[in-house]
Amino acid sequence: MNEPGFMGYKINKNVKHFLPNTVLFSNKNERITVAMIKNVLDYILGIIATRSPLVESYKTAKTVFDAMKMVLENKRPSKPSKEDMKTTVDVLEEITDLSAKSKWEKEQNARYAFLCKFSD
Repeated sequence: MNEPGFMGYKINKNVKHFLPNTVLFSNKNERITVAMIKNVLDYILGIIATRSPLVESYKTAKTVFDAMKMVLENKRPSKPSKEDMKTTVDVLEEITDLSAKSKWEKEQNARYAFLCKFSD
């Protein structure tokens, strides 16, 4: 794993080919694998399909999440634009806010979204 990390996780930048058990992120307590990320993407895509599949921002997010999933399946989808990525982060923030139990959690979601949108 290479340094530096993001939000407390080290990022494995040495991945040449994705397998289900490939570790993408880790810290001293947790390892996040390709299979785990694909499960999260499927969950998010399920929410998009049932919540607002016809809303333009949700369509954009679906396209981006589908592309992410394809990358994890070792396929080469077209690269989303920066604007599409920012829209996707906004949709993800909205989805996480649906399950937030407090104003503090929503503020944290906003901070994480801000960090994601303005990190290269």
